[in-house]
Amino acid sequence: MTKTALITGGSRGIGAATAALLRERGWDVFAPSRAELDMGNSRLIESWMGDVEFDHLDALIFCHGEWYSKPPVAQSWADYRAQYESRVIGPLCAMEFALPLMHDIGSVCMVSSTRGLIGGVDTGPYSLACAAQIALVLGYAREWPGVCFHALAVGLTDTDMGRQVIATGGAKPGSVPQPPGVVAAEIVRLVESGDNGRVMRVV
Repeated sequence: MTKTALITGGSRGIGAATAALLRERGWDVFAPSRAELDMGNSRLIESWMGDVEFDHLDALIFCHGEWYSKPPVAQSWADYRAQYESRVIGPLCAMEFALPLMHDIGSVCMVSSTRGLIGGVDTGPYSLACAAQIALVLGYAREWPGVCFHALAVGLTDTDMGRQVIATGGAKPGSVPQPPGVVAAEIVRLVESGDNGRVMRVV
C-alpha cells in the first residue's frame, strides 16, 4: 500500500521541500497551503479534514507557522493567543482526526524552532508557542501507543520566514541560512525511521 502524508503549510518553504522529497520516495502527499488549511482556525481544520476522506494516513507533518518579533511594549495578549492557536490548538485538532487513521505505525512530525529551546523577549509569543509544540510532542510520544512523534527545533532557513527573521534582527549578523531541503531530509528520515520521541535541533 502506498504511504500517505499530510503536510500543513506544504506549498512553500520547508513544507514544499518535504512534499517533493516524499513524492520522490513514492509517497502520496497532501500539501495544502496556509490559505487552504488555516491552522489558526479549528472549525476550518475540522471542515477540511472531514472533506478529504483519507483511507489511511502514515505521516502528519506540521510545517506551517508565522514569524513574530515585536518589542514587549508593542505585544498584546492577542499575539500570544494567535501563535498558540496556530501552533498548538490547530495541530491538536488535526491530530484528533489523523491519529485514528494511522492503523499501522504512523508518524507525527512537528516543525518548531530553536526559539522553543532558547526563548526570546521580542519573540515571546512565538517562542512560547514553539516550546509548547515540543512539550506537546514529547507527551504524545510517551503516552500515545502505535504512533511515533517527533519535533524539530529548526534554525535559520532560506525561506520566506527566514528572510523575515533576518529583516527583523532575529538572526545573528552574518548568519547563513540553511537550505529548506536540509530540514526536509531530516523530517523524512524521522518519519521513515520508526524511532519515537526525538527532538532534533536542525541548524
